[in-house]
Amino acid sequence: MAPAIFKPYKVQFSRITSGLRGRSERDLHVDRLKRFVSEQGMAGELHSILPSGAFGILEILCTERLARRLSDLSEVEVVLEG
Repeated sequence: MAPAIFKPYKVQFSRITSGLRGRSERDLHVDRLKRFVSEQGMAGELHSILPSGAFGILEILCTERLARRLSDLSEVEVVLEG
């Protein structure tokens, strides 16, 4: 069980048109999310990335602070709580 400071969010990414090279689009989204979190020094703000069958959407558990910052990523279209 995640601590109470982490809330569920859905992060919708824009469609990737290049750079897949045999990898799934979800893997690229996860890598980009992890890289952004690391670059921002917010590794403790991300609890987990949950499996999702939705195309272009990652379900994550993170702090509200990180959720607000995710909109800074050019690949992110929308971040929704819940």
